[in-house]
Order: sequence, then structure tokens, then C-alpha cells
Amino acid sequence: MLIDLAINPFDASVPDMLTLARAAESGDVGCVWVADHFSGAVVGRSWSRDPFVCLGAIAAVTDRTEIGVLVANVVNRHPAQLASAANSLQSLAPGRVRLGMGSGAAPGSRFASEHEAIGTELGDVAVRRRRLVDSIAAVRSIWAGDAAFMADATVPGVGFSDLSAVVDESPCPPLIVGASAWPTVEVALELADGVNLRRTGALPELLRRIEEQRHDGFEISVLDWYDDVAEHPGRIDEYAAVGVDRLVLGISPPHDPARLDRLDLAPR
Repeated sequence: MLIDLAINPFDASVPDMLTLARAAESGDVGCVWVADHFSGAVVGRSWSRDPFVCLGAIAAVTDRTEIGVLVANVVNRHPAQLASAANSLQSLAPGRVRLGMGSGAAPGSRFASEHEAIGTELGDVAVRRRRLVDSIAAVRSIWAGDAAFMADATVPGVGFSDLSAVVDESPCPPLIVGASAWPTVEVALELADGVNLRRTGALPELLRRIEEQRHDGFEISVLDWYDDVAEHPGRIDEYAAVGVDRLVLGISPPHDPARLDRLDLAPR
């Protein structure tokens, strides 16, 4: 099992994020991830940082560690923009890029305040999941060199026509779906290369069902919190024992690399 680090961008200093990322690479972290939020208000913070800007900087100061967005919000990012951003990272970090994709927040939730502030239509759970399905298909279509993609009529702003010259010859990076409910896990199993789950009461059942259905090469990762796991390091062995491929540890400011000394981050 690999151990990854998800660097929280809220109230974050990008130079501090880079220092932490370099320390994570020295500690044999598998991947450094950054979340996709443009407002710190969703968690009561004063600002946030753009994930692709941060990941580009992280790519430039690391050599081995993978980098990825966990997860890109497909409500805010057209597949062409998302493909261009991910492919630009590939030019900085060949073979090291992972692309997480998620369906956006539920209306009325705290994370939905970002969308409400800019007048973005979220839709109900069926519409958000349909947008995720079509966004994954559209990203793959762009990498396949298709000029057009027709999205479902319920999800405007996903399709394209007469599109060309978006990505270079690099292959499509691994696509990882952020999921909390089984129907979204099913989307990941059908269309993506892996799924990222949160530590919730539903986790054991989700892991059991995924294990029964996943195809060769399909990756399971779980997001937990660095400080919580540092207090309860036995969790690491528990995750490894139930077939988790990556344990992603979220870490919030202050991004002091000395904090990483609390855990052995090498693969298990």
C-alpha cells in the first residue's frame, strides 16, 4: 500500500506547500495531491489556492513523486480545460500525473456555497452524476483525438464540436473518481482507473463490494487525515489488510515539514 499526501490549499502559502512536497518526496510518499476549491469560505478560511498552479510548482521541485488533483470539480471545469490543465502538468512531470474527478457538491451543503456565489447550477444527484459520466467520457474522447463529443441533454457545458489541438502525444493520465455513494463507485468501476473514498461508516461495505467487482489494475484509495492517523498509526495496517492500494492523508496548514516526522510514510 502506498501512502499519499493531500495538501489542503485553504489559507496555504504556496512556498510552504512546496517545502512540504519536497519533504514528502524524501519520505517516499507515493503521490502529492491538492484539492480543487477556489474559496476558503467553504471551510471557514480566508482564501484558497488553485490546484493546477500549485501542482505545477510542485512538479518543478520534485522528481519522483506523483502529483494529482483530488478531485477536479467537473461542475466548474469543462473537459477541454481540464484536459489542457492535466496535460500541461504532464509536460512538467512526465508519467507522474493523476487526474481525480468529482461531481461537485450537493445543493445546500457547505461546499455548494462556492457554486451559489457565482450562480452555477448544480442540479440534483442524478444530474451531477450524469455530468461526471459525460465529463470522464469527454476527457477520454479528447485524448483519443475526437473532434466532437455529444453530452447528455441534461448536462449542458460538457460537449464539444470542431475541437482540436488540446493535448500532446502523452497518454491520458489515470482517472480517479471521488465517491461517497455506491452509484458513483459504479461509475468509477465502469469508466475510471480507480476510486477515492472517504473514511466514513459506509467504508467497510463499499470496500467489500468494490473488491467483488473491480477489474485488474483498478485502484482503491481512501482519504483520511494525517493528524488523526498519526494519533492512531494502527489504522495504516488496518487499511492495508482490507485491500486499500493507497492511503491518502489530508494535511492542513501550517504546512511544516517537521510534522511529517510523526509517521513513516514509506509504502507498506
